[in-house]
Amino acid sequence: MTLHVANERKVLARPGSVVSKCVRPVFVNGDHVVIRWIFHFECLDGSATHMEELACQRWDGERIADETFFYAPRNVCPGAPVSSADGADR
Repeated sequence: MTLHVANERKVLARPGSVVSKCVRPVFVNGDHVVIRWIFHFECLDGSATHMEELACQRWDGERIADETFFYAPRNVCPGAPVSSADGADR
């Protein structure tokens, strides 16, 4: 989890601002949840971009036990790090 948090901080340090929107419905099947997000990035170089993401979660009680993200990493602001080609587990 610590590596995930560190990488997320690097990604969010690139843009000047980020606006996110949860696209309903949220899909729930027992302790498994899929959420579609849309992010709008205003980058520090003045450009803007958006990214759509699916967050696949497994819950254990009131906490997320596992979470994997799926998105196209080319949509993130230039220079933003990603940890895998498909964007999973960024």
